[in-house]
Amino acid sequence: MKRVETTMVFEQANSSFSELEQEYRSLFNQSPYMMIVVNATGHILRINHAGLCIWGVTETDALQKHLCSLFSLNVDDFLPHVLNGKVCTCEATINRGETRIQLRLVWIPSRINGEVVGAIIVGELNTPSDALSVDVNMYRLANEDPLTNLPNRRYFMHHLESELQRAKKQKQKLAVLFIDLDRFKYVNDTLGHLFGDRVLVKMAERLLAKLPNQSMIARMGGDEFVVLMSNICSKDEPLKLTEKLLKVIRESLVMDGYEFTLTGSIGIGLYPESGRDTEAILTSADAAMYRAKASGTNRVEFYDRRVNQEFYEYFHVENDLRKALDRGEFELYVQPQFHTTTGELCGEEVLVRWQHPTQGMIGPSKFISIAEETGLIVPIGEWVLREACKLKAKWIKAGFPKVPMSVNLSLKQFLQKNIVQTIEMILNETGLPPEYLDLEVTESVTVDLDRTLDVLNRLIQLGVRISLDDFGTGYSSLQYVGQLPIHELKIDQSFVKKIGDGKHGEAIISMIIHLGHSLQLKVIAEGVETKQQLAFLKNKGCDYVQGYYYSKPLTVDQYKQFLRV
Repeated sequence: MKRVETTMVFEQANSSFSELEQEYRSLFNQSPYMMIVVNATGHILRINHAGLCIWGVTETDALQKHLCSLFSLNVDDFLPHVLNGKVCTCEATINRGETRIQLRLVWIPSRINGEVVGAIIVGELNTPSDALSVDVNMYRLANEDPLTNLPNRRYFMHHLESELQRAKKQKQKLAVLFIDLDRFKYVNDTLGHLFGDRVLVKMAERLLAKLPNQSMIARMGGDEFVVLMSNICSKDEPLKLTEKLLKVIRESLVMDGYEFTLTGSIGIGLYPESGRDTEAILTSADAAMYRAKASGTNRVEFYDRRVNQEFYEYFHVENDLRKALDRGEFELYVQPQFHTTTGELCGEEVLVRWQHPTQGMIGPSKFISIAEETGLIVPIGEWVLREACKLKAKWIKAGFPKVPMSVNLSLKQFLQKNIVQTIEMILNETGLPPEYLDLEVTESVTVDLDRTLDVLNRLIQLGVRISLDDFGTGYSSLQYVGQLPIHELKIDQSFVKKIGDGKHGEAIISMIIHLGHSLQLKVIAEGVETKQQLAFLKNKGCDYVQGYYYSKPLTVDQYKQFLRV
């Protein structure tokens, strides 16, 4: 019992220490007063942003310089007293070209483990002139992001250039971490830009609090941040930092009654491996970030030559993707769905493939994420929905099985203000009875629950069915699934693949099936490839299945032949 209590005390102490450290970092970095940390010899170890603005230099130019290079005073009149544990005050002047800046300084002993190792100097402007105020404000406008108060792109590039020159001379390594918040645009589109700005400020504070010494963070614009780590010894250092940053990004946010979770994608560029100048290393980190993003959310990637190739392929795909719809290069594929108990056909899911004029057939894994990033998923998704409804209406008239057809509705489509009217218009145009249309949405739609409930209820009033796709892979499913007006849960294939490999995946599947049935919902599993997987799902009471065990996705002609057999 005492051991448990001792452990709790240590955990509480560590938590308190972490909070104090974050508070100190916030005070130091965001204080409007100049704050400088010096060692026992008077050399500058750290200086905050306000100090750099007043001095008019970059952090690289300031670090390791002696206080005598900044203030026109005899440092030896004060530093020895501070090292003896006393607090001192004085007046000082900074010469910035022809401008003389008057400050009042407070010298505070800097103690580590009870020993005075240097000083913390706090400086306040003494009745600054209008000219100086304008000068300082101009410096901040040029070098500071006005939303987060972090350094901006201009300042970062200058700082990176200085650090690269120093690294070259001293034969050191450095790392650039390019950070992008996954699906942040959905927050803006759903909850508004002012709300999104507050999220960015909160994220900036979280990221800043996790930075080690000799690192800096800047906002590049939008939801992109970049971190510079100087004088690193190995790849493990930036990797460990990215793990901390990804963890703090995905901590729940509660704002204005909304609770939601974001994730991040981080690309890492290393000097000298990834590039030898500012543009090269930043581009390398950016390319690695895009690869991390294309591989899924909450990921980190190091840059290598393969990433560079994929980076250029990304932009080629994006360019070709913009032309593909006009050129009629997309095709529908269909994968049948079956009753688990009887093996009878119970539905069909429509999938999209891209017949590229030179590269041949391109699967969704190659272009869907790019379509989502660029917004092209909206017109592509509408084309798929319209063509699927045309096809289904035609098949019903031809006497094919009257089973529902599932069509995926992307989050960006769902967020369109006129989405209900668009679906109603397509149903009227094609003449498809609404009960044969099953719209699949992911749990990411719960980013704005009130709007989601309104849209789903209006869709159900049209007579269509709603399925929750990729269930269990997000963060909000268990919290909101009971409130959503849906008909079916779809178990993601990542869980199905784990059947037979251990109890973890199987336990999640059992839980999803039990949850679905307790809410009076049907449950379908995708990605079923083996007899063992089918037997397990059947034993657990899963209602429907689809996957290669029965049939791969088929072309329209192949599927028609499949139905005739």
